[in-house]
Amino acid sequence: MRCTVAFFSTTHSAPFESSARRPLFTMSSESQDVVMMDVADSASGQTPAPKPQFQLFAAPKPVWVSPPASPSDLESTWTGENSTQEKLVQFLARWPPSRTPSTYGPWIVGDRGGRKTTSAAPNLAGLAADFQSLLSGDNVTVDTLDQISKTNNVLVGKWMVFEESSKIDMLWGKILHHVCVERQKGLAKVSTWKEGERHVICVYVDDYTDREEVDSLRKALRTLGVKGKIGFKTDAYTHLNIYKDNPWKLRPSRYQE
Repeated sequence: MRCTVAFFSTTHSAPFESSARRPLFTMSSESQDVVMMDVADSASGQTPAPKPQFQLFAAPKPVWVSPPASPSDLESTWTGENSTQEKLVQFLARWPPSRTPSTYGPWIVGDRGGRKTTSAAPNLAGLAADFQSLLSGDNVTVDTLDQISKTNNVLVGKWMVFEESSKIDMLWGKILHHVCVERQKGLAKVSTWKEGERHVICVYVDDYTDREEVDSLRKALRTLGVKGKIGFKTDAYTHLNIYKDNPWKLRPSRYQE
């Protein structure tokens, strides 16, 4: 099914279910993920050209959509019943990333549910303790990080897609439609507008060691227009502060494709 998204001025409506009372994925320190990836942060996979030092005219700022009652209004929950073209377009028109400033909230979120349930919750304290043991033994490698991530059930990860404001609304619409209508599970979010920065879309998987799931999602993103190389970051790496130029010379993105 092909998603055609039109953006237009609209008053606030609630065709989707607010997720203010529902916990989302653990997403600590993700603002650092956005600025500390080691992939070329553009849809083309090429390093962007340097910006000119002087401009004759300042670029006009977008016309903002009306503010939310609270940042949680930017979060939405989708089901088989409300994941319709009409309601998705209403949500996308209400909160276009290019016209939603970061002062309203850092993320616009779409949660389709359907994630795997496990008896054990993520053990972040255990992950940190095991990481200290790796540090003591000078044994921080990709394989040992995978091992302690599995042991402590910290397996969530996300593909990260960077895009300019001029193109973000359409790409976000396509990705949210894919998650809600075609994939019918998972969570995606897009950063709101911030001066001088590109937007980033995060699309999640439950278990980053499930390569079939990870690769399937990457393939789907490619069909939606994300052709260049992008990075996949695990929540475990985020919790352990493994970023670019780390002491162990590890890539902060677990996968790059």
